[in-house]
Amino acid sequence: MTELSWTLPVVGEDEGGRRRLDPEEVWQGLLRKAENPVPFIAGITGCQVLERHEDGLLREITVAGRAKARERVVFHDRRLMVFHQIDDPYLAEIHNEIGRDEQGATTLTIRVLLSAEGKAKGQRDGSFVESTARYFGGIVQPIVDTLVRSRSESGPGA
Repeated sequence: MTELSWTLPVVGEDEGGRRRLDPEEVWQGLLRKAENPVPFIAGITGCQVLERHEDGLLREITVAGRAKARERVVFHDRRLMVFHQIDDPYLAEIHNEIGRDEQGATTLTIRVLLSAEGKAKGQRDGSFVESTARYFGGIVQPIVDTLVRSRSESGPGA
């Protein structure tokens, strides 16, 4: 399985200056993103939670106002969220993982795993992997920025 991955520290600017989020704050933000990714990811224009499960949820996202895709989101140990792609023949899973860097700052890793069909498409058409990497690589910083901003807006202890 082909894997693409990006890791950034979860730090950004708020009205008080630079702000680092702790792992629990990031987890709470990722839960909000699972419920409603619209504020976090440009291009996703709608989301409907179809089912709730003890370990996550099933959702249907709308991309660019027209394409729909279902994802089974599974929560693991308050540090990993796996978005299993049900309708996308080229993507198998998208992972959102909370970690720490060498300086102890909380990090967010976005990992994309292509399906066997996606890997085959990438071998036939190199631009497929490039465009997939460009898209997902381009959404990591906006996700971090939204996590920091939404934490600042919800205030301390929220």
